[in-house]
Amino acid sequence: MKNRLLTVAVLGLLVFTAKGIQAQDATINYVREERSVKPQLGTLLSRGPFTGKNEFRSCAEILPAPEINLYTSYGKLQYDFSRDRAHLTGAGKKFGIIEQGLFASGLAVVEVAWEISLNTLSHTLDNGQICVVPSSVDVYIGYQNPVIYVDNALKPHTCEYNLVIRHEQTHQQINKTALEYFLPMFYNAIDRIAKSVEVQEVRQVKDIDGVTAELTRQYAIRLEPLIELFKRELMLEQGKLDNHTNYEMEGQLCKKSSRRQR
Repeated sequence: MKNRLLTVAVLGLLVFTAKGIQAQDATINYVREERSVKPQLGTLLSRGPFTGKNEFRSCAEILPAPEINLYTSYGKLQYDFSRDRAHLTGAGKKFGIIEQGLFASGLAVVEVAWEISLNTLSHTLDNGQICVVPSSVDVYIGYQNPVIYVDNALKPHTCEYNLVIRHEQTHQQINKTALEYFLPMFYNAIDRIAKSVEVQEVRQVKDIDGVTAELTRQYAIRLEPLIELFKRELMLEQGKLDNHTNYEMEGQLCKKSSRRQR
């Protein structure tokens, strides 16, 4: 079974007009594609594997207890100062979050990826039944390629430049905090899924791979609602930063700074 990657572009826009900073809501765009993710990270949490004996009369009596390995990454934050305002505005318009007459001076982007990989063991009962028992499940949920884009026309260390940097850094911090909050929930959900997905019986050893793929699919289907909840909550948290009140407050910061310098 191919692993699933969910890519999320979180757009935190600081939008300027001749009248100052205008509010523009953050938007999250989800793009589904097939791709393999192989995290090279330490295990966060784990549980011991199933070690059943042949006292069972059927596969249905076996209660699976696979080892659970949950991996994550926040990605390495990069800064890109090579794009001009037109490019950033075009990117914002692509996602439908730039209104006519406005332009973007900053953009925060990150990819959210998740993957489930299931390993199984065959367990032959005394009556000849062959049971496919999950032995371990590896789950990766994390971020990839976090980038902050800043308009290359902004001069370093000016109020507008510092404001854009701080605004987009806050978006990336929201991403990190939201993921940290959800990690225990992800683990608990995987643990519940592991206990609820039943051991499967096969007639021949050659059928084990197909059954393992189906079990993996069941894990993914049952975990996906929590992934969707995570995405919705992430959108809500980002929206707390991108609203009229906050943009007006940020705009006043540079206006006050400009008056002091006169």
